[in-house]
Amino acid sequence: MPTCRYDGRGDPSRYITSYEGHMILYTNSDVVWCKVFPTTLTGAAADWFNNLGNGTIDSFHKLAEIFVGKYISNSVRQITSGELMAVGKKSDESLRDYIRRFNNEANTIPKLQQEIAVMALMNGLNDSEFKRYSLQESGRIPTD
Repeated sequence: MPTCRYDGRGDPSRYITSYEGHMILYTNSDVVWCKVFPTTLTGAAADWFNNLGNGTIDSFHKLAEIFVGKYISNSVRQITSGELMAVGKKSDESLRDYIRRFNNEANTIPKLQQEIAVMALMNGLNDSEFKRYSLQESGRIPTD
């Protein structure tokens, strides 16, 4: 059975995804999914579930919808590709550290197009030597 636990903190959508991943290994029965679900809740989340009225839940889909709605304020906000344009190299940051930090941010954006990622990466370099070298190599600015 699932080893994941939820106590009312953390992203509820991520928890539901984890729960579904565990449960699909055992059964595809909607009834079983609903019956097992409360055994994975602790603390405030268990209290919330125990206070649901009888007949409130008629499917796991409905249970997940109510659950995520209750804890929606705990959802992790994903950055957009537009916000990725604001990730810039700091003056005291090495190129390697900047690229690592940039990639960490870019990896959180679902369906990020490669062209946008490259444009945002180059934009974040400001006027560094690497950017000038890269633009010279592409033929966009003349070499001295």
